[in-house]
Amino acid sequence: MIIDKIEIKKVPIKLNAPFKTALREVQVLDVIRILIFFTNGLVGIGEAAPTKVITGDTEARIIADVSKRFAPFLIGKKVEASLAVLDEMNQLVEGHSSAKAAIDIALHDALAKAANVPLYRYLGGTKQSLETDFTISIGSPETMCREAQEKVSQGFTSLKIKLGLGTIEEEVKKIKQINQHLKGQIPFRIDANQGWTKEEAVQILQEWQGIPIDFVEQPVKAADFAGLKYVTERSAIPIMADESVFSYQDAKQLIDEQCCDALNIKLMKTGGIREGRRIFSLAQSHQMPVMVGSMIEGYAGMAAAAHFALGMSDVRYIDLDVPFMWDATGISIAQQGVLLQPGRVVVTEAFGLGIER
Repeated sequence: MIIDKIEIKKVPIKLNAPFKTALREVQVLDVIRILIFFTNGLVGIGEAAPTKVITGDTEARIIADVSKRFAPFLIGKKVEASLAVLDEMNQLVEGHSSAKAAIDIALHDALAKAANVPLYRYLGGTKQSLETDFTISIGSPETMCREAQEKVSQGFTSLKIKLGLGTIEEEVKKIKQINQHLKGQIPFRIDANQGWTKEEAVQILQEWQGIPIDFVEQPVKAADFAGLKYVTERSAIPIMADESVFSYQDAKQLIDEQCCDALNIKLMKTGGIREGRRIFSLAQSHQMPVMVGSMIEGYAGMAAAAHFALGMSDVRYIDLDVPFMWDATGISIAQQGVLLQPGRVVVTEAFGLGIER
């Protein structure tokens, strides 16, 4: 397949409630959709979510990356199943992972369409749906308890709890209150979004003994691998790296230096599905659990994350709850790409991502 042209457009996404973490608060966003047209008539669809506080990528930078740097390089290039063209493209600039992810996703969408299969089947998957947790954003203890109860009532069997802005006492108390409110029946996944020092993290985690916690995610700054290792060595609760792992090399260093117990793979960090698969294979070879997560993203981005998760074998944890946060009034399944069931995300059997352009 030969790339003929590339188009860019903004897709507005409105959330049904504000989403607040230690790094930012989101109410509405514009995701950047990439359409790659091929000379054989196929069109591949990809998407980038601007998440400056994590990836450094803004709307303007993503658009400039695609229009001025990547599109001129890609037009006229032949695309094969190996996607070797991405190796060349990635050499143009270091980082800028969101724009790279949009292009990678669009190329995978096109390859699956050319094979006449949904993307998850193209990637080797057989199941069509996955069970996800739901993320409780930062708020007052009362608000967080109420939302947690609502989500459990809606069918979610695990909850991801955002922390990272409070004092040690406040952070400890929130989890204890939510756990008590839910009578200890629901496992938690705690995400501090880099909000603690290594000493604070160890002290906080020691206070949560006896509470059902699957893991604590990114307790310290992303670049502080030594701090992450410090917490991991002193914690009875597993520690997951998120913002610390963008690339295969990041993952290899984290594993080799025993800095964490698990990895969170997000396509907007890895630059797309191809690098995500490499990281997943590396983690598997070391028997390290993986979670597939996402930023606050749009329809094509979330469909891609779901297909990626379904295409991999033995993904331990799924954190793809963003579709439940969309205000998708008037949006069809063909536009949205996924079907929502209680606590589950289901992809369609349409070819590729199953997204209308």
